[in-house]
Amino acid sequence: MKKLLTLFIAFTLFSCNDGDFNVPDFEFEDTINGCWDHQVLYITSASDTEAMVMTLINGELGTEVGTASFSVSSTREVAYRIFDEGIDNNYFCQAIPPTTPIVVKELNAESGTINITTSEILDDDNLVTGYNYVITLSDLLFIETNGNQIFFESFEFGEDYEIDVD
Repeated sequence: MKKLLTLFIAFTLFSCNDGDFNVPDFEFEDTINGCWDHQVLYITSASDTEAMVMTLINGELGTEVGTASFSVSSTREVAYRIFDEGIDNNYFCQAIPPTTPIVVKELNAESGTINITTSEILDDDNLVTGYNYVITLSDLLFIETNGNQIFFESFEFGEDYEIDVD
């Protein structure tokens, strides 16, 4: 009986550990922020320590009304980042990223589709004063360094991102 008890205790103490299984929350504020000089759109968590960042190609937030779809690629990127502290509104708008806060974790999308629905913003005289964009991501796939896959069939990146006509 002592041997059985010792064996049970040994298995309990040295049982298999799958390691850290940290699944990102992917819960963000509804507001899309942008640094259009750098073709970057991003959304953040309530604490500003998590961000979903999208880099587009010039002209993809256009003026043509309707929905346009673009594949995630090496030039059209979607990334998820976790920071050690909250970021400010200028973090993604700088040509050279600041040294703080530190990126603790980054996942780059391996594949997916960016869907941008464009509509006109009209004034009382029916003149176009700007454009409104609703952005969704579909079939978005992230692969963590340990091989775990994070897949979104559909992800609401945000709505009501507006650009005024100059």
